Amino acid sequence: MSIIDRYVARTFLSGFVILMLVGIGLYVLTDLLVNIDEFTEDESLPFWEVLALMGDYYLCNLPLYYSQLGGPLMAIAAAFTLGVMLRNNELTVLVAAGMPLQRLAVPIVACSVLLVGVWMANRELLLPELAHKIARKHDDIIGQRIRGVHCARDNDNAILTANSFFPREGRLENLLIIEPDAQALIEADAAVYNEQRGVWELERGVRRTMYAPSDGEGLGPAIQPEYIDEYDFSLTPDDLILRRDSQWADLLSLHQLNALLQSRNLVNRPMIDMSRHIRLTQPLLQWILLLLALPFFLVREPTNVMAAGGKALLLTGAFFVVAFIAQSVVKEEAFAALVAWIPILLFGPLAVLQLANVRT
Repeated sequence: MSIIDRYVARTFLSGFVILMLVGIGLYVLTDLLVNIDEFTEDESLPFWEVLALMGDYYLCNLPLYYSQLGGPLMAIAAAFTLGVMLRNNELTVLVAAGMPLQRLAVPIVACSVLLVGVWMANRELLLPELAHKIARKHDDIIGQRIRGVHCARDNDNAILTANSFFPREGRLENLLIIEPDAQALIEADAAVYNEQRGVWELERGVRRTMYAPSDGEGLGPAIQPEYIDEYDFSLTPDDLILRRDSQWADLLSLHQLNALLQSRNLVNRPMIDMSRHIRLTQPLLQWILLLLALPFFLVREPTNVMAAGGKALLLTGAFFVVAFIAQSVVKEEAFAALVAWIPILLFGPLAVLQLANVRT
């Protein structure tokens, strides 16, 4: 690397780190100011314990904040690096020395490969490990909020409904399981998941099956009760969480998303398939965003930095709008791949063309 390469790379990386620290700090401060009342909803907790739980909440959410801010802040750091050089007329000197302006983008793109690699490691390794804590609500900082399960369908077409679901204990209370194929209804006061055997152990479980009397007597089908103490419902507690809270699916790794899509009767399959395609295209989207912003600052003549920044903001804003609309309108699984790739197909060639047309 030449001296100018090291100078540009050092300025870019230091700017990215500073922007990331400031961005995460503002993120946490704003969220805390808005949701402080929800953290203190449980008046029985001591003040120091609430502070410790709040620290645990935001510490576990740091990988999520990095994942959300990494791409935009990388483009802002690149624009800031070249904007400072443009303001100080350093680009004019480099052009006079015979250096093509596109050459200045090389150390920035090289550093972006490192940053995107860190982003992918964070997205695929760290976030899935902390998903159970990241998905907590502000008023559930200890992760024990009781919720119900409504119409969760497993691979055998059985439908589960429960008034209360305790994820950490793997326990359901006041549950009903409908077996449409067998014309049966299962009721139980509670069920606890046995991880070793892969079954739900029932408390006071009863299966009621409808059948036609063999002697032809009666006005309709009869009901035969049968007491059972376990049921092979193919959804685990983690599967029930995934079907109840869509945010958990967004926090899964690419391998976990592929495995989840292999299951049947997945109600939110189009959105999960869309999440998988977005995960595949996200690194490319970050590089396209970077390349869209750079050419506005690679100019020979002294230029108003604010004007260059405004033009870059308009183009990158259009990119964000197109990406958001494309990812929000998907309703059918067949179009998930096409919709996820639309921003790349539209803005990828434009970014390359802009960089290639920089006048040197």
